[in-house]
Amino acid sequence: MAGRATNNFPVQDIIEWDVRNWSQLLHHWLPVLEELPRDSRVLAIGERNGGLSLWLALMGFHVICTDITDVAASATPLHEKYGVQGSIEYRQLDIVNDEWEEAQFDIIIGKSVIGGVKPTRGRSSSRNFEALEQAMHNIHRLLKPGGYFFSAENLQGGMLNRYMRHRLKGGKGWYYLSLPQLKGLFSPFNLVQIKTFGILPTFFSSKAVNMFMYFINRSLQPILPDSSKYIAFTIARK
Repeated sequence: MAGRATNNFPVQDIIEWDVRNWSQLLHHWLPVLEELPRDSRVLAIGERNGGLSLWLALMGFHVICTDITDVAASATPLHEKYGVQGSIEYRQLDIVNDEWEEAQFDIIIGKSVIGGVKPTRGRSSSRNFEALEQAMHNIHRLLKPGGYFFSAENLQGGMLNRYMRHRLKGGKGWYYLSLPQLKGLFSPFNLVQIKTFGILPTFFSSKAVNMFMYFINRSLQPILPDSSKYIAFTIARK
């Protein structure tokens, strides 16, 4: 499927929320993913409803779809909808505490995962930066030499985004990373490419409002600093 355009994929089901902003990950990651062998061993973490697993399966990869809870119950309906369930295996994985065999994956992928990890399951108050570091250590450990980690994470963003987050009481207990913190987490990797996006969210019920927000984001993207963006799309090679 080399050269397949991102608009040929079911973007809404892959991304789920704040779609216009977070779907930029498809544009950033697709050129690299399309060059990787389809027999690569792939791990998707924090999958919940299985959106990224769906995307990779549609591209021809076999995916191990994981979450800290029973991901098969939540993700199978989506995968059956597109007939890709035969390309997906379901397993539970706590990326902070579980110790799987090292160096077994060619690709690890996750969207909005790292900022939500915590050392004690079910206790949001236990979330700390050390847990994020442990999760990244385990991801690096699970990758084969030369393997790739594709990550999309929430950043602190600019003052306007932080104000809106506070007003809407969104992300309570989440660890929103600064860009220097994110770069520090990826320091064990040999090659790291980070792209930022999003000044304003596009998660409103009105399509017109979301289109307007997205237009602002695209217009301001070239002129505002990375520190003002609230999403980071990262490609890291071990």
